[in-house]
Amino acid sequence: MSLARILAILAVAIASLAAIALLPHGELIQAIAALPLVGALVAAIFEIVRDQARRQHEVGLADSQHRFALAAGSHMASAAFDHHVAFCEEYVAEALAALRTLFREGPTREALQHSDRIHAIKQKHVLWITRDLESQLEPFEKALRKIGANELVAAKFPHSDGHQKRTTEMFKQFAEVLGTEHMGSEWDGEEITDSAAIGRVVSHLRDMLGVEELTTLRNAIIRQAISAVK
Repeated sequence: MSLARILAILAVAIASLAAIALLPHGELIQAIAALPLVGALVAAIFEIVRDQARRQHEVGLADSQHRFALAAGSHMASAAFDHHVAFCEEYVAEALAALRTLFREGPTREALQHSDRIHAIKQKHVLWITRDLESQLEPFEKALRKIGANELVAAKFPHSDGHQKRTTEMFKQFAEVLGTEHMGSEWDGEEITDSAAIGRVVSHLRDMLGVEELTTLRNAIIRQAISAVK
């Protein structure tokens, strides 16, 4: 509460007390004279509560800013983000290369080579990958391995037991890697999900980097800067 406000409230209270003491004693007159005193007390209480709320808000905001600065500006946070960017870029590049191979060749044993390269990328950045992200990427990687392994076995042992089952599974995994966007919602009467789709992989990696949030924040800052200039 500012000094001017305190003095103003005190002046009103003193004037009201003086009026109560000096005016003739009567219920109506005394009640009217007491109104400014009551108002001054209410105003004082309101100012105190508001100032306390403002101070709590400022303390909380300062604490949040401090935590954000510590988290975002620390060396470890910067290093982690740099590694996340490198991992995501390498992973997406290899995943899209696998997609091109599958579009070109169909279900092929070459999927195993892409799977091996993706595994090498993960090993390179293993310290910086969260368990949650690993579990989100696993369906795609597993599908690649199954496509490559089933095609390899089917080619070497075309008349072995389970050949038809492996072939069916291989094509279903192929459809799920391409996703419902390219293959529709069913394959050979079975429902296709997007859990292993390339599009879902890219979405998971975007979420890891916070691309949507960073873009939204950047746009908000630009709009505020333009508004300030106007």
